[in-house]
Amino acid sequence: MCLLGTVGWFLAPASVFGNGFDIYEQSAKAVGMGGAVTAQADDPSAIFFNPAGITQLDGTQASLGACFVMPTMSFKSDGNPAMGTSPGHKSKIKDRTWPIPNGYVTHKVNDKVSIGLGTFAHFGLGVEWPNDWEGRFTPGTTKTVIVTTSISPVIALKPSERISIGFGPYIQYFDIELNNQALIGLPTAPLTPDRNRSQTVDAKMTANDWDWGWQAGVLVKIVDGLTFGASYLSEVRHRLNGDQDLENSALVSSQGCSSTFILPATLRLGLAWKKGRWALEAGTQWTEWSSYKSLRADFDDGTFLESPKRWHNVWAWRIGAQYRVNKYLDVRAGLFYDETPIPNSTLDPLVPSGDRIGYCTGFGLNLGKMTFDFGYNYIKDRSRRWNNPSGDVNVGPATLTRVTGTFEKAYAHLFAVNATYRF
Repeated sequence: MCLLGTVGWFLAPASVFGNGFDIYEQSAKAVGMGGAVTAQADDPSAIFFNPAGITQLDGTQASLGACFVMPTMSFKSDGNPAMGTSPGHKSKIKDRTWPIPNGYVTHKVNDKVSIGLGTFAHFGLGVEWPNDWEGRFTPGTTKTVIVTTSISPVIALKPSERISIGFGPYIQYFDIELNNQALIGLPTAPLTPDRNRSQTVDAKMTANDWDWGWQAGVLVKIVDGLTFGASYLSEVRHRLNGDQDLENSALVSSQGCSSTFILPATLRLGLAWKKGRWALEAGTQWTEWSSYKSLRADFDDGTFLESPKRWHNVWAWRIGAQYRVNKYLDVRAGLFYDETPIPNSTLDPLVPSGDRIGYCTGFGLNLGKMTFDFGYNYIKDRSRRWNNPSGDVNVGPATLTRVTGTFEKAYAHLFAVNATYRF
């Protein structure tokens, strides 16, 4: 596998929590409504959620914001004498706050045409385990970071009073980093961190790529107050190039590596109802994770590393509500349920997530030309068992032992803020 490093504010990873590692938290309003905004799409973040929606925005508008993700998760071991752990031994991911930035600008050219430019982190992953935890010999299991940033110019047309369409390309930067420990010789048991130092190396792989995809959306006013929205983002096939580095007290080596990584297509559908001070929306998202069949890295010395994934396509279900208290204040709430795409047979510590449920709330402050939006999510992830070949500890072709246990107590707090200015 090939990997990366963080590269500035607009190149930021998400947490281990996500539909795979898909990120919907691209605006504070969306966070407060559980992501149920595809059929509303009434602020500049419509560039991401449904580009057809920017026809609803007057003049020129700009929005800048971020979501901050604070995850936690534990691993409860079944016990493994070869690794020096007893049943019930626990390891916990390191406490980190992962930022997910976003920025959008829209401009209404005339009543029929609007344009926009957005930047967002559509996919990302960040998880860091202690260097001495039991699963440290599985690729990527001491630290994994996937960073993306997408830049998307869009145009939206309004051929009639009830229909808007939007579309545009997006270019995407992808950067990945995998860190773990590896055995280069036959060790003596138990494999505790203070033993076998000469037989253990710190392995790191990094790689990156620029590539492109496209997106499109439609917004249909069925009747006054009732709107249907749909949007689609294509898959992006990244052809990564980078380096593998191995290091311990007596060895330093480096070589090039390459890999192909396909980020999946997504389809969003929503139905929104607005009446008086109320706005309600229900929506769903389909993600084509079946494109993620394996992760393979080919090295300059002719060897390769391949990890089977065999993820499957999944649906997410979202509902959100907004109530306008007065001209200055909107309050919001939402709920979502995300299916996991990861089968038990290929689950590993890189993305050990199960089905998850999110409880959402937020509010917006309307202050003349400025709007400030705030959102909060509490996300609870279902526990997952780990007992498959990804937990095998290998030296060459020989398997010494298998790490097994349960990923549990997985949850995250998300805080989001956006500031929008209307010129």
